[in-house]
Amino acid sequence: MRPQNPPSRDSIHRAATELFVRDGFASTTVRAIAAAAGCDPALVIRHFGSKEALFLAAVPVSQELPRILAGPIDSLGRKLVQFVLDASDTAAAGVYRAMLTASDRPEIKDRLRASMHDVFVAPLAGRIGGTHPELRARLAAAQFTGLINAYWLVADPVLTRADRQAIVALYGDAIQRLLDSDDPAV
Repeated sequence: MRPQNPPSRDSIHRAATELFVRDGFASTTVRAIAAAAGCDPALVIRHFGSKEALFLAAVPVSQELPRILAGPIDSLGRKLVQFVLDASDTAAAGVYRAMLTASDRPEIKDRLRASMHDVFVAPLAGRIGGTHPELRARLAAAQFTGLINAYWLVADPVLTRADRQAIVALYGDAIQRLLDSDDPAV
């Protein structure tokens, strides 16, 4: 009987992505990834080095967010809030939840910071101007992630049952004030 070919790096990557998104970082073990991919746990480590490294390779950042951030500044606040509400049951929300549950690990925390800067802060700060564009972009990012945490992670029942258009208007306009405001006197 001929030995079977071991699963490819890609099949391990796909299995890990599914498990991390579904079960989170802490609940996903190398053994579970190996079982899902049909291989020995040692092969997982040989291909990726560690569970943390595999996690970082497996959880991509949403491609939708850069597209929204490249749109018109004058309606960006509401568009960002609409994204959060619309994406609550998507893979992007699962990826974010998985990353957040693993954020006690320094390499994951660094990845979250770098992603927020590269995807959100840097492109936005370059477009909003003023004397404090990076600070305002970071504060808008903090508001955005605060809504994500309340809506995707905690599933605040008042928010999840509230009128979606009211959330878009109220919270979107709050973010928009940061983006449109003149710099405060300091």
